[in-house]
Amino acid sequence: MAVRASATKHQVSGSRGLRTFLLVIAIACVPVLGTVLAIVSTTEPDLSDLMPLRHPQGQYVLLNWYALRQGRFSAGASIQALGYMVGNDRAVHTGDSVRDFALLPEAGNILHPAHRIPDQTIEVHLREGELIEFSPRSMVWVWGKFRASPPDPAGLEPLYHLDEARAQRADKSEISRYFK
Repeated sequence: MAVRASATKHQVSGSRGLRTFLLVIAIACVPVLGTVLAIVSTTEPDLSDLMPLRHPQGQYVLLNWYALRQGRFSAGASIQALGYMVGNDRAVHTGDSVRDFALLPEAGNILHPAHRIPDQTIEVHLREGELIEFSPRSMVWVWGKFRASPPDPAGLEPLYHLDEARAQRADKSEISRYFK
């Protein structure tokens, strides 16, 4: 007696296969698209390569981040700088009133913090009695007296300082008025 083997075929309908395929694509793409959206929506303009169009009125020289890296500013010069506010070594929270903060030419984004390269970081020290509300990654104008520090052997400390400074919030539209 012969035993007959029966093979059953499982067929998948075209619409069910398409739904499964789309589900796999969605599961794979949604995290990637979400990450790209988070980066794009929190990225601010990089100020490091901008060249001044004109100098501000008064005694201040408009800071050019590229010229700063080349060491073209002398101690005691009155500087006006546009940059992004970030915290310094001590713990500070959004909304705190601060007298000191770091200024960077880039803000980074929500997933990748700004680079704190010593020759691209300015430590800001506001004038006695002057405070500003800390808001990380916000664009600010700072006016102050320029000072350079000797290089830190560990390469962790900012090389530049603006002393006796004052600061105020800036707007992205101001970039095109002062830089190209």
